[in-house]
Amino acid sequence: MSKKEPIKAMRRNTITAESSMLGPKKLHRIAGIIRSMQSQVLKKLSPAPINATLAPTAQIDPEGCVENLKGDTACIRVGEHTYIRGRLFTYAHGGEITIGDWCYVGTRSEIWSMNSIRIGNRVLISHDVNIHDGTAHSLDPDERHAHFRQIMESGHPKHAEDLPGVRSSPIVIEDDVWISFGVIILQGVRIGKGSVIAAGSIVTHDVPAGVLYYNKINPVIKPLTMGEAP
Repeated sequence: MSKKEPIKAMRRNTITAESSMLGPKKLHRIAGIIRSMQSQVLKKLSPAPINATLAPTAQIDPEGCVENLKGDTACIRVGEHTYIRGRLFTYAHGGEITIGDWCYVGTRSEIWSMNSIRIGNRVLISHDVNIHDGTAHSLDPDERHAHFRQIMESGHPKHAEDLPGVRSSPIVIEDDVWISFGVIILQGVRIGKGSVIAAGSIVTHDVPAGVLYYNKINPVIKPLTMGEAP
């Protein structure tokens, strides 16, 4: 007999003795606790179901996020070979996001719809882009506060009539558009086929097809005075 075998036998005897001391009821309860813990760990490790209609080759990156407050998978549709690293968000009272084939949505980009956002095929959306087809809140402070309180206390309103002062209008981004980083696109805009939106642009009006769009910037350059606030 090897030197290790008596040690193994002692361990088995100790476990058997401890088990008999605990009794079958306690052992059954411990086993139930272990199974419950295992189930919770597996739930955390398992990816949450995506509440959207995805083409078989579409991908939502681990950085990406789909928030469909209405719960209807038809409200968010993503086409073939499209890769999402940003967030797609539709409100509880309405909203629809449709993205075509071979598109890309970069990290930290936000596409929020309470009306309709339609994005064509082969559209590239860089990082830190914001596309919003609604005003989100009322200009009236009382309505705005009431809306905020409702969100915090009972969730997003499920009916448009519960959102006085909130306006929305569809956004359309046609095929082969490139939207560079840091762009903001607001409600009611249509961007024509093949156009390029330069970095940092704010788009509030329609953009024709096949153009380069950018905002005119007038830099201010003056001598630096020590102690002067920038």
